[in-house]
Amino acid sequence: MQIGAPWNDRLAEPLAKEHIVQIYRDDRAVVEAVSLFAGHGLGKGEGVILVATVGHLEAVEARLGASGFDLGDLEAWGQLTTFDAARLLSHFFVGGHIDAARFRTTVDDVLTRAHRGGRFPRLRVYGEMVNLLWRANPAATRQLEELWNEAIERHEVSLLCGYRMEAGETSAHFPRDLRTLHSHFIPVEAAL
Repeated sequence: MQIGAPWNDRLAEPLAKEHIVQIYRDDRAVVEAVSLFAGHGLGKGEGVILVATVGHLEAVEARLGASGFDLGDLEAWGQLTTFDAARLLSHFFVGGHIDAARFRTTVDDVLTRAHRGGRFPRLRVYGEMVNLLWRANPAATRQLEELWNEAIERHEVSLLCGYRMEAGETSAHFPRDLRTLHSHFIPVEAAL
C-alpha cells in the first residue's frame, strides 16, 4: 500500500507548525503514512515522536527497521521517542474530560525533552490519541485537537494525526469541525 501524490510529499516534507490529519480504513495505510512521515524526518536528523497504539507502533518500527534505521540507537540518542497512545492519554484524560493544564504540562515536557537542548530543533509528532476518543467523546476530541494546535505554536512542531474510518465510510463522513482544526487533510482515497 502506498500514499499517492500529492499527499506523500506533504507527509515526507511537512513545514513547521503544520497539523496534518490522515483518514484511513486500512491499518496498512496509516502504517505507510507514519513510516513515510517518521522515516523522512529521521533521515534528515529531525526528532520524531510516535504516540500510537501498540500494534501501530510495532508495525511502524518494523517498517523503519526494514528501511535500515537502527531504532535502538535512535532511541538512545533521543532522536526517536515512542509512547503508547492510551497510556499517554491517561495522564490528562480524567473523568471523561481533558484536563488542559495536565495536557500542557505533559506535552510540554515530552516536546522539551525531545528537542534535547537544541540537538533536534525540528520535531515531527505522530499522534492517535484523538482516534481513541473521537467516536465516544467528540467534545474531548475537539478540545484535544485545539490543545495540540496550541502546542504546535509553542514548540513549532509538525503534527500528523490518524483517524480510523469504518468500512463503507468515506472522507465525507469525517466531522467538519475536526477537519477545520487541521492545516491539511489526507483523505481515505489517498491510500493506493
